[in-house]
Amino acid sequence: MRSVLGSGSMGTVWSAYDEFLHRPVAVKEMKVPPGIPAEQADELRERTLREARAIAVLSHPNVITLHDVARENDAPFVVMELLPSRSLAHLLRDHGPLTVEQAAAVGIAVAAALEAAHEAGITHRDVKPGNVLVASDGRIKLTDFGIARNVSEATMTRTGIMLGSPAYISPEVASGGAVTPNADLWGLGATLFAAVEGAPPYDADGDPLETVGKVVNGKVPRPKPGPLADVIAALMKKEPEKRISLREVRHRLYPKQTKATVDLFGPELFRTPDGKKTAAHLDATDTQVIKTVAPKPDSPEQPAALAADPGPLPFMRSGNTGSAPAFAPAPPLPPSPPLP
Repeated sequence: MRSVLGSGSMGTVWSAYDEFLHRPVAVKEMKVPPGIPAEQADELRERTLREARAIAVLSHPNVITLHDVARENDAPFVVMELLPSRSLAHLLRDHGPLTVEQAAAVGIAVAAALEAAHEAGITHRDVKPGNVLVASDGRIKLTDFGIARNVSEATMTRTGIMLGSPAYISPEVASGGAVTPNADLWGLGATLFAAVEGAPPYDADGDPLETVGKVVNGKVPRPKPGPLADVIAALMKKEPEKRISLREVRHRLYPKQTKATVDLFGPELFRTPDGKKTAAHLDATDTQVIKTVAPKPDSPEQPAALAADPGPLPFMRSGNTGSAPAFAPAPPLPPSPPLP
């Protein structure tokens, strides 16, 4: 471990060094929300590890790569690609709204990442500017895939709370409904709204419950008229089935981007207002723990299923003794065939 890159209710992200492969990495320590009983906390940790294994199959140029998962003193750690970058949240905070071309480039990249994830059966669940990373060489990547979603589903079902970013959460999820890929479409629309307006569609600093109430019951905010307004409006529809597809998003945004991404994000964006050059930022500070209303009686929320069983995990406890989990030995390799 080298230094803390970011910390929030979901966990702490460290800059670290892989001593075996001799490469810099990002390590995220997952946190369990306070007040969760020990048994449910164990279930959340196990869900995190299982989901991390399921997500590891994703390989896409617009997705932060997951390298490994581990557990130390009962705490899960996720080892990820370290991308020297700034989050879109930090760019907007320090430099204001993006240009149309910059916002289009972000939308194309995030839509492509989500399309690949949905095809693999993975829903991100927390699409927001803090989870979009922009590098000075033009790379744009989505991070925190699936892990926040998995924890959120479990805690919302079991304990009546949810984890999310109220200013970017979809109405159906905010009201306790099922999490589907369409929730990511709303998150993409809200992220593009923030990109062109310089502020989220809902108050990010206000009372979380009040914000959630506006998301569920209020009118959908609209950005000022502009080249991307129609795309944003088509994504931010309260009825999930009426949102346009990710492929349609990409088709509409491609004509808006005429330059390569490396030419769109100049070096001035990767300095703070005081002129200092920034390091990698994996912003996770605006994910909050929110009390949620009970689901409607006619559509009771069912416990979220675990990710598909990837096989024996090396982190399973040996009984309930409270001792540190032992790593299961690797299965023996099959004998090599005789040489001809």
